[in-house]
Amino acid sequence: MNYTSCKKKEAQEDYSDVKGNYFSIYQYGLDAWNNFSGPPFVIIKTVRIDEGKTDSSYTNSDTISWAPIFNTFFATDISDRKFLGQYKFNQFDDEQDNTHNFFYMAKDPDLYTQKLLITIDRETTKVRGIYIETFEKTTLKEIVKKLYYAPLKTIQIQTYTKPLWSKQTHKVEQWDFMM
Repeated sequence: MNYTSCKKKEAQEDYSDVKGNYFSIYQYGLDAWNNFSGPPFVIIKTVRIDEGKTDSSYTNSDTISWAPIFNTFFATDISDRKFLGQYKFNQFDDEQDNTHNFFYMAKDPDLYTQKLLITIDRETTKVRGIYIETFEKTTLKEIVKKLYYAPLKTIQIQTYTKPLWSKQTHKVEQWDFMM
């Protein structure tokens, strides 16, 4: 620890000699988008707020508004070198479903991206799923998002909003790919 004018200051780890960075959601999303050039397909979108009824609609991959979905996921990207050392990293195999998993857990509870789990098929080395948890706190509310993507199968965004003076709301948006 370094001490400067009576304040305790944590020593920063130096990552200047480290090559690379953490997994990039942004790059993965762009690669997935560019690699899929097939015909349009049907997508069922469902939305549920709290315990209310579920609204569903049919759309297709050519007419859906992808920008809000991509932006929600891209906001969680931790690949910038400024994040090196700010996450605990663990990798493990799951024998039950034959996957290899990469898990990032934020060391600081104020970081936006709190958890990132990438599940990869051990035989094909293709991503089977990505799960992300975020946390955002403002003076008026706390927002937790739980994001899930199973390539060309499901996208799910759960948003828990806890305002300072009212009850928590829970919104689930899901897109199921009908291929």
